[in-house]
Amino acid sequence: MINSQLENLYIKYHREVYFYALSLCRNHHQAQDLVSETFFKALLSLDEDTPYIKYWLFKVCKNLFLDTSRTNKEYNTMNSLEDLLATEETPLNKVIDNEEKKQLYYLIMNLPHSYREIIILYYYCDFTIKEIAKTTGLKYGTAKTLLFRARKKLKDMLEGQYEF
Repeated sequence: MINSQLENLYIKYHREVYFYALSLCRNHHQAQDLVSETFFKALLSLDEDTPYIKYWLFKVCKNLFLDTSRTNKEYNTMNSLEDLLATEETPLNKVIDNEEKKQLYYLIMNLPHSYREIIILYYYCDFTIKEIAKTTGLKYGTAKTLLFRARKKLKDMLEGQYEF
């Protein structure tokens, strides 16, 4: 892959891959490392005519996370969300600029992993259910059911917060 092509890929997908990586590891620095490693693998592995590059990037990112988690237990230790939001220089703080978005993000990060992954892919990365199924290796019906359950769980969490 030529550097200019990689640069175009990075510009187009780095933010989505970052949010996906962040949903996996819940740590800003680890997410940045995963994004860097993902695009490095793209530089080494991808050809110009590789179909479904976006999904390939997400799959590589997830596999890198799983590999690193297996080999390094410290990597799997997740910082609290408060620590993550307390760092001033993160791009996340620039995106989450008001209290409602912070609260929603907090709730999403407290969902079980499978629900969190589906919500991030669907709402933040604009994947269709079919694309989510392909990326995660789930069947279409399973991905659809998980998205439904994740939405319901998130709704219940939101309603529970605002009871008087």
